[in-house]
Amino acid sequence: MNPENNYQQPTYQQAPAQSPDPTSVPNIHNPLEAMRPGEQIICEIKRHPIGIYGTYLMAGLLLVVALVAAIAVPMFTKSSSGSTSSLDTIVWSISGLIALVSFVMLFVGTKVYWGNRWVVTSDSITQTLQTSLFDIQSSQLSMGNIEDVTVEQDGLLCHMFGYGMLRVETAGEHSKFVFPFCPNPNEYAKKILSTREEFEQGRRGEDQQRLYRQEGAYAPVYPSMPGQAPVSPTPPSMSSTDSSPDGSGNTPGQA
Repeated sequence: MNPENNYQQPTYQQAPAQSPDPTSVPNIHNPLEAMRPGEQIICEIKRHPIGIYGTYLMAGLLLVVALVAAIAVPMFTKSSSGSTSSLDTIVWSISGLIALVSFVMLFVGTKVYWGNRWVVTSDSITQTLQTSLFDIQSSQLSMGNIEDVTVEQDGLLCHMFGYGMLRVETAGEHSKFVFPFCPNPNEYAKKILSTREEFEQGRRGEDQQRLYRQEGAYAPVYPSMPGQAPVSPTPPSMSSTDSSPDGSGNTPGQA
């Protein structure tokens, strides 16, 4: 019996794609949602809380002033009959207005301050810049356009509380990605630089693979008979029909 008749073409089954573990993916919202397949979120950078302490202090002082005025003024203007004067009503109204302004200041300041952030992925940096309650700007910078990452920590407080200014500079552009009040700026700078290096290595690898495909270096491998190694196709210049020096197909020594 001819063994070639009993040979069956092997079948290959593609392994099912594994979905990422939801517990291993950080719950970070990217405002632009412009992520390529396989792109991973590295980290999210939010501001250090020390930058919002000034707003909290100002609002607290206003609340204290309003409370003291609402309590002290009626004590000095109280009439002998014990009735409430018109001055007391005015002071209470002003104190209530100051308290309302303080709470609004706290809400708006907290919302705007924590709205500024960076989302660093394996391919880009997405910056969300919020300057007011209704003014939000989002921009994205590719890892391939990053030239340098610098950290500035000026003053004693920056070193004591571990915050500073993180700058990402690009080539051929005057605009920079600047993130003030960045916590642990040196650690985030190292993450961005290492991510950029991995991005460049991956891009060089893709370019080299594309060059190999254009040159035909990736040749398919065909299954062979049982017991034999897989055979890849022979290039035309090395085919058996033209293996003789004279091109006749006959090896030396044959007539």
